[in-house]
Amino acid sequence: MKRSTTIPFTPQSPAIDHHGSSLFLGSCFAINMAEKFDFFSLPYTANPFGVLFQPLAIESLVERALKQQVFTELDLDQRDDIWYSFSAHTSQSGVDKHAVLDGLNSALKDLRFALLESKHIIITLGTAWAYKHLERGQYVANCHKQPGGVFNKELLSTKEIERSLHHICSLVHAQNPEATFLFTVSPVRHIKDGIVENSRSKAHLLAAVHQVVDQNERAHYFPAYELLMDELRDYRYYGSDLIHPNTQAVVHVWDCFKTAWVAQDSQELMDTIGGLKAAMNHRSQIPGSNADRDFKRKLQERLEVFRTKHPHISI
Repeated sequence: MKRSTTIPFTPQSPAIDHHGSSLFLGSCFAINMAEKFDFFSLPYTANPFGVLFQPLAIESLVERALKQQVFTELDLDQRDDIWYSFSAHTSQSGVDKHAVLDGLNSALKDLRFALLESKHIIITLGTAWAYKHLERGQYVANCHKQPGGVFNKELLSTKEIERSLHHICSLVHAQNPEATFLFTVSPVRHIKDGIVENSRSKAHLLAAVHQVVDQNERAHYFPAYELLMDELRDYRYYGSDLIHPNTQAVVHVWDCFKTAWVAQDSQELMDTIGGLKAAMNHRSQIPGSNADRDFKRKLQERLEVFRTKHPHISI
């Protein structure tokens, strides 16, 4: 008896492979996929400015990077002894103002390079709720624990999100016309906004993304949201917080993504890489024994053969 609905996947084009890089931007769910790229040695860049949840924050940084608008001290704020930028995640904050500024501009260069060189740009949207800093008149990427009174909380309309995503695509395609966009909506629920408010937010994101995909032949949608909400409709696929997907769920979404977007020859390479990395992580019960030395020798031979055959792949 069939116990769940399933979403069919077929190979898409142009496929992701070990010869071209990908860029991940957006919510923490994008990080889950980037970790898989890292394990299987697929070249990628992930969130140089840290996790980003709403589309206007992503748009602002993409535009800034491509126009090479460097960060200055005017872009920094301070809370107690911590310097930060409302354009970036707290991972870019610190106590040394100049180090923070250097980090932001280094991230800007990394983002620009990735936008110009990536074959695939994968954007995961987390929420349509946005916070506008009243004094700066700026939609922020992160509130940095500032009092709620300094912001105006807004639900971005479908049209606002659609405009933002179109602008991101046009900015990138003006300098990297061959880039393929993959949009996803994070299945992670923002229940701090409220259950109903989270549903409204996801609905706006989904409607806007599909408008963009329908109008841009180089933009596509991957149904990560639907995989969790429908195919894996059970709390056993979530962590203890009942919000974030657990390892089992992430693996399932990755398998679906791989089927749809990773080239067949790279999938075969990934099987080999997975075997090699498993062997590299092996810990002998008796280090220094004949069996241990023999295992390490054979592993080194396998690695040398792989590196000679695939010099472009770092493992």
